[in-house]
Amino acid sequence: MAERDLSVLTFSGPGLTLVTGPNGSGKSTAARALEARVAGAQLLSAESQQAFYEAQLAADESNFNQGVDSSSSVGQLLGEPGRSHPLFVAFRLEALWERGYRLLSTGEARKVLLLQAVLRAPSLLILDDPFDGLDRAACLELARAIVHVAERLPVLVVGTFGARELPFAPELLREVVVVAERRLVFRGTPQAFVARSAEAAHRRRSPPVELGSWYEPLDPGAPLVRLRGGQVRYGEQIVFEALDFTVSAGQHTLIEGPNGSGKSSLLEMITGDHPQAYSNDLLLFGRRRGSGETVWDIKKNVGIVSARLHRDYRVGGSVEEVLLSGLFDSIGVYQQPVPSDRARALAWLAWLELGIAPSAAFRALSFGQQRLVLIARAAIKVPPLVVMDEPTAGLDAENRLRALELVESLCTQRKSTLLMVTHRADERAFWQERIGGAILSLPAR
Repeated sequence: MAERDLSVLTFSGPGLTLVTGPNGSGKSTAARALEARVAGAQLLSAESQQAFYEAQLAADESNFNQGVDSSSSVGQLLGEPGRSHPLFVAFRLEALWERGYRLLSTGEARKVLLLQAVLRAPSLLILDDPFDGLDRAACLELARAIVHVAERLPVLVVGTFGARELPFAPELLREVVVVAERRLVFRGTPQAFVARSAEAAHRRRSPPVELGSWYEPLDPGAPLVRLRGGQVRYGEQIVFEALDFTVSAGQHTLIEGPNGSGKSSLLEMITGDHPQAYSNDLLLFGRRRGSGETVWDIKKNVGIVSARLHRDYRVGGSVEEVLLSGLFDSIGVYQQPVPSDRARALAWLAWLELGIAPSAAFRALSFGQQRLVLIARAAIKVPPLVVMDEPTAGLDAENRLRALELVESLCTQRKSTLLMVTHRADERAFWQERIGGAILSLPAR
């Protein structure tokens, strides 16, 4: 088991160690075991962030408080020690001081919880995929901050890092550890890790986009999305304003911008999940938002994968049921699928090459494996519009390529129109070189 293998690691003094490996290799399991074994250790991961969110959700009283968010504010979570910490300024948290935790973007929430962990001065700080959800500037800030922290205490950074995408300069790393199939398969210098990683590329299956759309096609002449003078704001805090945005069939668009610029809010307006859509001049699939359509009229035309969906997919169920739920636009399956639906789900599962049975429990998968299943769920019905909000978060290099091949297949086969958010420079380059779609850049606020 990986957790027994990682027990050979020692953390007697400050330093920075990198643990990497493919999705499902046991990295996160090992990280949790280390937290339990090392007295005073502190772990920050996607799972701990999810647990914190669920605790805030359980304590939410907004339904009894005229809809006002009652989650803990950034100021309550960090206090004055957090406000005076150098990372507070580096993470640009001052403007968020009064905002409730549940109203933060994924990247903003990650920064707050990271600073909260650092403030506890742990004996060992374990960061599981800390860079996911952060824009490029924040990744650089965070990397510098981690190096700074590692000068004072031992830091273990866990993630799906390839030899060409190390988040730190090799000379700043104490060592690199590789986990595969729940075993420690490599431990050595960063230079040795880079040399080891030159291996043949795996030939991947093609995504089954040719199965075609599950619903009847839309009128090709009507715009999929038309937003005029769009704005989202929380009290005095403006997320974006005066935004004009139109998407026609085949007009694939990459959406970029720093954390808090409104990328996810814009996508949630389009997918029917943001309440401020009703107060905007927004046309979706030929109908004005708020003109009597149901949220299901919108969702049947959209496939989505996002941090929010991943966070909210908390029901039990098998991998097959999660895939099938993409056909019915629900979290969970509440109607009887027909044999052709199951055949479609199995075809998409085979494309993922996870080596798991359709009956495998979704919640028992690793974070990266779950994200892959949710990517397939977004595409399974090959809808008119596919919305991907940082879809490759938590994926190793091999599976990131798999997800991008799906993006390219959907676009080049002209089956769906893509809206995609990314913070990664390499994915922006992929978009420009392979898709050639539009790019919408939202400014910082």
